[in-house]
Amino acid sequence: MKKVLSLIAVVMITAMGFGQTSVKFTDAKAGYDKTATTSFNFLFGPEIQKDEIDNSAAYYESYFSVSVNPAENGNNVTITLVEDNDMSRRVILRLFVSLEVNNIEAEGQKMDKNDFMTKYIWLD
Repeated sequence: MKKVLSLIAVVMITAMGFGQTSVKFTDAKAGYDKTATTSFNFLFGPEIQKDEIDNSAAYYESYFSVSVNPAENGNNVTITLVEDNDMSRRVILRLFVSLEVNNIEAEGQKMDKNDFMTKYIWLD
C-alpha cells in the first residue's frame, strides 16, 4: 500500500511539473506604455501547440485577434485588440486561463498572470 501511494504521489508531482507552461512577454522594454499599445507580443514555449492557441483564441475573436508564428523555441504569438477598451484587455486573461498559463515572464522576472495583467495590459 505504501508503494502504491508513493507511486501516485510521484506521478502527480511529475504531471504538475510538466503542466507548467512558459510564456514570455517580449514587449516589456524601457519605454513600454500599456495605454498606447493595442498589440501584445509573446513567446509561448513548445509545450503549447499552435492548434491549442488557435482553438482557444477562436472564442474571443470579437475582442482580439491572435496570430501564431512558429519560432525556434516555441511560438511567437501576437494578440491584437479589435477595439481598445477595458473589456478587450480583460478578456486576454481568459485566453491565458484556457491555455493553463499561470506565470508570465517580463523583463527577466516571472510573475503571476494577474500581476502581469495589472502591470502590462489592463488599464487601471
